[in-house]
Amino acid sequence: MNKETIVKYTLNIFIVTIVILFIIFCITYKPSITEGIDDTLNINTSDSFCKSHTGSSGTLNESCGKLTKSNCVSTTCCVFLNGDKCVAGTQEGPTYNTDDKGRTKDIDYYYYQNKCYGKKCPK
Repeated sequence: MNKETIVKYTLNIFIVTIVILFIIFCITYKPSITEGIDDTLNINTSDSFCKSHTGSSGTLNESCGKLTKSNCVSTTCCVFLNGDKCVAGTQEGPTYNTDDKGRTKDIDYYYYQNKCYGKKCPK
């Protein structure tokens, strides 16, 4: 065999080997189309609720009062007070601690972000 024939033969073997490897690789590796895709959608409407009341705690307290318990405890700006009503507040408790006559309200417990705070939390 001459040198030219050896080069052609070697080139053909190389090409056939590459094609075989490509076929094997493509057949055995079939990644899922959804691999690595997180299809959950998280929309935190409580953030927009709280942000829409920034700087106006009076209207926030009024708006919190219109929320259901489940919506109330999902916000970062309202607390569900004494198992009774939703009011403006944080993890530290209700924003307003006095009633209309200036008397301090009794705070037995409150829920903030689904966690109960206070000495009389229901078991």
